[in-house]
Order: sequence, then C-alpha cells, then structure tokens
Amino acid sequence: MKVVWMSTRVEAAVLVALALLTARGGAAQTFGTIYSFKGTTDGSAPNGVIFGKNGSLYGTTGGGGSNGSGTVFELTPVKGAPWTKTVLFDFDGPDGSLPSPSATGASGGKLVFGTNGALYGTTADGGSGNNGGTIFELAPPATAGGAWTETVLYSLPGPTGPRAPFAPLVVGPGGAVYATAYSSNFVGGGSVGGTVFMLTPPATPGGTWTESTLANFWPLTALGEGPESGLVSVGGSLYGTNSDYGLQCGAVFELSPPATAGGAWTGTAISNFEGGGCGVLGPLTVGPAGVFYGTTYVGGSGACSGAYGDNGGCGTVFQLTPPATAGGAWTEAVIYNFTGLSGDGMYPAAGVVLGKDGVLYGTTDYGGSATSGSPCINYGVGGVPGPLGCGTVFQLTPPATPGGAWTETILHSFTGQDGEGSDPGPLTINADGVLFGPTFSGGGGAGTIFAVEP
Repeated sequence: MKVVWMSTRVEAAVLVALALLTARGGAAQTFGTIYSFKGTTDGSAPNGVIFGKNGSLYGTTGGGGSNGSGTVFELTPVKGAPWTKTVLFDFDGPDGSLPSPSATGASGGKLVFGTNGALYGTTADGGSGNNGGTIFELAPPATAGGAWTETVLYSLPGPTGPRAPFAPLVVGPGGAVYATAYSSNFVGGGSVGGTVFMLTPPATPGGTWTESTLANFWPLTALGEGPESGLVSVGGSLYGTNSDYGLQCGAVFELSPPATAGGAWTGTAISNFEGGGCGVLGPLTVGPAGVFYGTTYVGGSGACSGAYGDNGGCGTVFQLTPPATAGGAWTEAVIYNFTGLSGDGMYPAAGVVLGKDGVLYGTTDYGGSATSGSPCINYGVGGVPGPLGCGTVFQLTPPATPGGAWTETILHSFTGQDGEGSDPGPLTINADGVLFGPTFSGGGGAGTIFAVEP
C-alpha cells in the first residue's frame, strides 16, 4: 500500500485540530477531535483510518449512511479550519453491509489502497451470498469531484459456509487479495472455524475474480479458529491470529506457500498463548528483525479477573521473536500486563503500531482515569457491572537494556462526555509521530475520529 504522508497544509490542519483540546493532566501530549459522527446519513461507529493523497484520511463506518448499512468516507484537511468530511459511498445491503466491524463490536479494520489507486475493504454482512459479507473495490472517479464506483469482488456464501470477513485485506503481487473470514461452518447452533482465502483478479477487466481457500480452521487444529484480524505478509508467508482455540486462548499461525503452483499452503501454529494473555482480536505488527507485536483482549496478571469468566485479566501486549534457525520455536513474551488500576487501561481490542525508536502505541476499550460518574460501564458475565472508563491511548517504551521492563504511559483517557468519544479503535501513525484513530461511540453520539500528538 502506498501512503502519502502529511504535507505542510495537513500539518497545519492537524495543529488546529489538536489545539481544540489542551493536554490532560499536565502530560506532554495534545489531543483533539477531528470529526464527530451524528449517526444519520454521515454514518456511525467508524472503523480505523488510513492516509491517502494530500494527507486525506479514508475510512468506513459500520452503520449509518443513507441506507443504514454503513459508509466509506474521506476526511480532508483544510488549513486553519475544521477537516471536511465527504461520504464517498453508501452501502445498501446487496452490495455489502456493516463494513469492517469486529465480532466483539469494537472498532474494526481499515481500508487498503491498491496499486491502481482504488480502495479495498470488507463488509461483515450483505452481498449476494445469504448475507455472508463481501470483499469490495471502490475505484476513484476519472475526473475530480465525480462519483466513486463500487464493485463487489466476492460475496461470501454464508451462513453454513465461510462468512463474516471482519478484517483488513492484504493486496499482494499481481493484485491478488488475501483475506480472513470469521467462520466457515455452523455447528450446534453457532458459527465455528473460519478461513484464510485468496482472490485472484480476472485475466481481462470486468471478469470474475477467483476464490481459493488457503486454510480452513474447522475441524479444529492447533491453528485455532475465529480469525477477527487481518494478515501480514513476511517473506512470502502469511501470518495471522485466531481469537479462539477450542475454548482456549487463541493462536498465532503461519501459512507457507506451496513449493509448486496450485499446491496446498502449509499451516503452522507459532504460539498458543500458554504463557499469558487470551483472545487476540487485533492484527500483528512487524518490528525490526522480524519480531511480531500484538495484543490479547483479556488474560494476563491484571486485576480484571471475573469480568470475562475464567479468562480473567485485563489483557496484554505480547512479543513473538522468530527462531534463530529455520524450523525452531518462536519465543513468546508478555511485555505488558494491563492492570485496570490507577488510570491504566483494560481490554485492548486493536493491535499496536510501531513508532520511532521501537516505541509501541495502542488503545484499550475500557479503563483510564474513570470516575464514579463515568458513562462507560462494561457489563461482564451475567450482566454484572464491570470496570469503568471509556478507554485509553497508551504508549509502551522499550527497555534501555535487553530483558528489562517496558514502560507504559497513558497518552489520553477518553471521557465520553462534552463531545469526546469513547471506546477507541486501531491507530494510524504519520511520519511526524501523530496518531489518528476512531472511537466507536461518543462524540456527536455515533463516534469520532481523533488525533493525539505524543
């Protein structure tokens, strides 16, 4: 994906947005709300955003729009003025519905740009395959100001076959698209399994895309089931996560391509989270030397035990280090346990992004500097009121010496009040280190897009 970073014009617009709110609690960072969704035709429940030309942000909303099925939007920076929002496309059901929400209801995945300048994404519902969801392309207009054109590349068959692609796509060589589907079978009254599949573009424009299943997670194996996040491509292999593992804590898997064209891909579990953490909802992030970083929604040694039954814990950030020799074991380490105490966050649904000097940034659904009057209450097992707090943006700074402890800093605690959002989702970082992301709710009533400068 080609990303064009912010121009001077955009930097000025960001500074205007960040100046709307002062730094909280004396900390050396600044926060601002760029846009508040109203829940009507402008959309509701935004997902993550990406950068496009001239520093514009592109994203989707899981609901709202003219047809109530979600939208694709653009936010354009304007020097010295608020950002301008444009709805590029309204989903109507047959062409997709509910773009990119996760199974948990937290803010889901992002769009990706193809080499042709088109946007590619997923919808968890709708399409022509019994509401199994879609993979879509949104092509830019031939002339400025014209309409964007949506094409459904593939409708998933659901409900008894693969359905519900929640996660962002990977656009590979030759324009092939790689994706995950949350479920692949319907057993005992519920969805199980999940798949990884590839869409190959047609030989001639306007032809049919070809679907190939690379992995089916049912019957259950050590690879787990229930992929809620997207894939990353490293060295020709695909890496991803499963949120469950036969009622266990999920898995990180590798899919290696076949030695000969048309052969089967080979799946290998590189972690089953036996050392801490449980339930991977966000994607992996690739760091230096091929190290992976990610989050688990629950588990760890935090003080949230009981809110999610036997899993307990407030969630973790983990590190997976590749083996020194091919075929060896990966090394998993929990580098941070969320506590839910003293303003700390809890329940990180999104993954992390990598900043300068190995610093990691991410969000948590709940926690932060909550008070007894917080509008954000997480109702856990049996509907019992759980932890307070509307979520956080956090920073993890690596240790000065190998093996030391990572240091967490809360950059912002969301209040869900006075026009501010709540329940933040996945972050995007620009070349200057400014963080952009969505909140699933709050703001004008239906979520926001925010910016944080650490």
